[in-house]
Amino acid sequence: MRRALFVAVLALTATACGGSSRGGTSSLVIAVDVPLTGSPYVAQTIKHGIELAASNLNGAGGVRIGSRSYRLVVKSYDNHLSARRAVEDTRRALGAGAVAIVTNGTGVDATWQLARRDDVVVCITYDGGTGLVDEEKRPNVFRIAPTNHGIAFRYAEYLIPKKLKIALLTDDSAYGRNGASALSRAFSKNPESVALELTVPAGDTDLAPQILRARRSGATALLVWAQPPAIAAVLTAARSIGWNVPVYAPPTGADPFIRQQLADHQDWVDGLTFASGRMTAEVGTAPFMNFQSQYEAAYGADRVGVKNPAGQAVVQPPELAMYPYDFAHVLVAAVTRANSVDREKVLPALSQVTTEGANGDERGFNEHNHEGVVDDDVYFARFHGMTFAPVKDDPLSSTLPPIPQISSEG
Repeated sequence: MRRALFVAVLALTATACGGSSRGGTSSLVIAVDVPLTGSPYVAQTIKHGIELAASNLNGAGGVRIGSRSYRLVVKSYDNHLSARRAVEDTRRALGAGAVAIVTNGTGVDATWQLARRDDVVVCITYDGGTGLVDEEKRPNVFRIAPTNHGIAFRYAEYLIPKKLKIALLTDDSAYGRNGASALSRAFSKNPESVALELTVPAGDTDLAPQILRARRSGATALLVWAQPPAIAAVLTAARSIGWNVPVYAPPTGADPFIRQQLADHQDWVDGLTFASGRMTAEVGTAPFMNFQSQYEAAYGADRVGVKNPAGQAVVQPPELAMYPYDFAHVLVAAVTRANSVDREKVLPALSQVTTEGANGDERGFNEHNHEGVVDDDVYFARFHGMTFAPVKDDPLSSTLPPIPQISSEG
């Protein structure tokens, strides 16, 4: 009995690490470490993006190295938005033989070194924090997501010419602190555009005192870099006192949570503007719409949980799923180029390949740039009737078509 159990464990270990499995096919493990508890929408979308890519690639025959075939296997972990938990998850992923770890960014400052010892790639597909990616100091860390630097400087470029007095509100989460740093740099040469810089508590649903302070500062616009609950709280506090000040946000502004919280006051969401990576490229909407069709066929449409003024159910385009989906394809291209699943060969190959992304853009890295989304690809979108569309007063955004967000099922 003991011997049988021991043999079974050996077989399982060999399979997870790329050893032989039934039918002569081996496994190529991609770990996904996301906050399933803490930020479920972001986590599920990232997880689904990787799973969809793995399913498509496996359906096309997987990865062939010489005479051996490899099927992509996705192993999921829940980091609970905790750096300590992310470290534990990384150790488990390394033990499972993962060739790469896809993460929202939680704990990367601690986990990248663990992964580096085993030449394991870490790819961030959400957090745009400055310093997380450094080609020289952290050669195994890559990112496919808009950077905080890019978003902050695009906002400065967009808002300063409007002659607004902007209150920069950031919450005290790690996300908010990183955003505050990026905004401070972006607006440093135009201090006259900033009416106030204020940190708000991430978990506080009543931000009336802070909003009153912003109003008294003479602010004519609010730029809120925070987690979704704080953005919802800012909108609630401002609109409930009749202050129709324009509100701007980073990618978290598109999170369904905000619209769910304000479902009884849909007009309070109208006008909320957020910045994000563009979903469509110069080639048009066809590639992204094809990707969205595949995504919804596999997982169903991501229902926001609210209806528009006409009573139609609103769905969320799978923008966040696009980034991990693209990374999986770049990773497979690197494995193919390296002609090996050895992690010490795959890592350098990742800087030498380019693939076509889900939106038709080229996606890849090089030795001097581990960022998969260039800063110029940040666009602005504005809500009306619980759906959003690119703004018309920005050169890039005005060229982009709106993506349908109404469920065909009603």
